Amino acid sequence: MNIIRTWTLTKKETHRFLKVWVQTVGSPIIVALLYFAIFGGALGSRISGFMDIPYSAFIVPGLALLQSTANAFQNASSSLVISKYHGNIADILMAPLSPLDKTLGYFLGGLFRGLLVAGVVIAVSFVFVPHLFPKHIFAALLALVLANGIFAILGTIVGIWGRTFDQMSFMTNFIITPMAFLGGTFYSVSALPPLAQKLTFFNPFFYGVDFLRWAFFGVSDVSPLFSACVLIALFVFLFVLNFLLFAKDWRLKN
Repeated sequence: MNIIRTWTLTKKETHRFLKVWVQTVGSPIIVALLYFAIFGGALGSRISGFMDIPYSAFIVPGLALLQSTANAFQNASSSLVISKYHGNIADILMAPLSPLDKTLGYFLGGLFRGLLVAGVVIAVSFVFVPHLFPKHIFAALLALVLANGIFAILGTIVGIWGRTFDQMSFMTNFIITPMAFLGGTFYSVSALPPLAQKLTFFNPFFYGVDFLRWAFFGVSDVSPLFSACVLIALFVFLFVLNFLLFAKDWRLKN
């Protein structure tokens, strides 16, 4: 790994979404405001909270990850697919970048975008839930880094695999979005039927939401240590897979 090369690619990926910040950062603000207005304001008083937490506060961790992980995923996936579409993927392949440089560059670009959106969404939540602050600040940071890191790497893998915008949209609409909505964003898993609970435990998004919710409120559906271990294991697995795909230039040279 070369720090300068890695930083150059990271800066490219970061500047790419900051140039259109109204779309990449401003849009999640509007979406978060709508969610809070509907679920927190209009319906929050009519929905009993979970785990003795007011509903308007309960949904904050889930909404933060719902918006941030989607942006972390889209950053690398859209960048690679657009590069393939315009034919300038050769610039990445011919540049003196090692597989680790490429893996870290796209990962850090997506991670930064995800963390930025998560911070913005949590800041917006202060309007509806004053004095909201994590009980375990370092655990909250770890949960945000792991969850957004996983989706940033997953977005890179999908970008390497995908050759058309339809393929990228398929992964986003039929896999990533359902995974996020069915991962405990708006509810506690304990409220589900037994079969649905067991299926939820196979959803990696659930462990990110549950871990972050524990960091904020000190309550969770599963052990926070178990959630952290699942996220770390998945992060390492996807990172190694991403590295191997770049090492072989899989689906990139054609």
